[in-house]
Amino acid sequence: MSTTVDPTQPWAEAVAGRDGRVVAVGRAADLEALAGPATRRIDCGGRLVLPGLTDAHVHTLAYAIRRRQVSLFGLTDLEAVRERLAAAVAAAAPGEWVVGWGWDSNRWDEQPTAALLDVIVSDRPVALARMDMHTWWVNSRALEIAGVTAETPDPPDSAIGRDDAGRPTGLFSEWNAIALIERHVPQPDAATLAGWLAETVAEANRLGLTGLHDQRVEREGAESLRLFQALRRDGRLTLRVHANVAADFVAEAAALGLQCGFGDDNLWLGHVKAFADGAMGSRTAAMLAPYEGEPGNSGIVVTSTDKLWQTLVAAGQAGFPMSVHAIGDRAVREVLDVMGEWATARGVTAVLPMPPRIEHVQLCHPDDLGRLAEHGIVASVQPVHLPSDWRTADRVWGERARTAYAFRTLLDRGTALAFGSDAPVAPLNPLLGIHAAVTRQDETGQPAGGWYPAERLTVAEAIAGYTLGPARLSGKADRLGSITPGKYADFVVLSENLFEIDPAAIPGVSVWLTVFDGRVVYDPSVHRTF
Repeated sequence: MSTTVDPTQPWAEAVAGRDGRVVAVGRAADLEALAGPATRRIDCGGRLVLPGLTDAHVHTLAYAIRRRQVSLFGLTDLEAVRERLAAAVAAAAPGEWVVGWGWDSNRWDEQPTAALLDVIVSDRPVALARMDMHTWWVNSRALEIAGVTAETPDPPDSAIGRDDAGRPTGLFSEWNAIALIERHVPQPDAATLAGWLAETVAEANRLGLTGLHDQRVEREGAESLRLFQALRRDGRLTLRVHANVAADFVAEAAALGLQCGFGDDNLWLGHVKAFADGAMGSRTAAMLAPYEGEPGNSGIVVTSTDKLWQTLVAAGQAGFPMSVHAIGDRAVREVLDVMGEWATARGVTAVLPMPPRIEHVQLCHPDDLGRLAEHGIVASVQPVHLPSDWRTADRVWGERARTAYAFRTLLDRGTALAFGSDAPVAPLNPLLGIHAAVTRQDETGQPAGGWYPAERLTVAEAIAGYTLGPARLSGKADRLGSITPGKYADFVVLSENLFEIDPAAIPGVSVWLTVFDGRVVYDPSVHRTF
């Protein structure tokens, strides 16, 4: 049985495709007449067939790299972190950097410092990215190599953690501060990255993904686009990639005459990506009022409204809509102000083929919940963050968290939603995102009854967030996002019917088959990808 995500024919028994396109949807007996001697028939055994899923927010190259680093993701005990790092140090070559990611000190009794890492290893540099990638934690050897001392000033729009005497503690928050360390970390060569990216594409297919929106930043931008193009030329890009352009490259794109949509239906240029603030867990998300228990901290404004306006104008004139990272309620409001003013003054949304988007919209002030729909702005959100973030949100935002991850309210007020993972910040598996949107719980069933359960979505709405939502965001809803005659034959078959099982069981559902462009690209029965 297929849920088509096509309101004109929501359910069907069978789907027929030819030359990579859907040619018919309906009853199996009716479609059988279209089959010929060479037709391949796939009996899904009554399993649920969905349109191919698209992750609307992935840092793809970063994800490919992080998969090879020391993972601290999900470790809630500092002692477990020590053990994981000690094992990595023992396996590393002498003097080699130990690089990892995924830590979350919000669940620890101690806060991360260079001194804590020095106890584990002091003779080689260690650099560990927080799970949100907005803060790095390093040891004293890394500080020494980077030449960071008490006299080193905080870079613009960033912060170096310091003790009461002004000495660096080993924490670096936001991109300009992180760059002080990152520039010294050895990077893999292009051939290595190409292999890692190809493996990531295959993993995405295994998870039922046939598309993604690559949220590149300056550090990854040119490299990832080159690698995606190489995979495209070799016929190995079995994903439809919406490639965003880092805001720092707007002038270069304009000079070349590039615009959104440039490319084909396998790889194309998307939005111009900018950052308004930091992250909740790092307590650098820009807030209208200070964090709970931190009267002097209202986060970090990474890009001022004046700079955002300049970027928006430049992007619009070059033929690109904007995609802006905004997590705190101040950041969301300021982005809404800038996007709303530009749309009203210029009518950009009526000209560009893709709508503007705000990434995360993690905390929206109640007064701003209807403003995205008012200006035709898509909320590109990541339900999969909720299971790991709700405790932190309650602690750092208090009662304000009532309008965090406000999916139901946004949808009911007319906001279009597109779902993603923010991988490697969170798992790439879209089924975990569907589970979080539907239950607002983690995989252990906590919190009981769901976190602010009034914001839950239905299974159908969550599936739309991974199908039609991203397709509309790319301006390709006429070709992608539903099982409709004329659209691309991109499908995923699941082991269980999400509409019939207990929503708590969704994380245990697996992918039975993935079809991209009319050909099978993942079939676990033969234990390989194609």
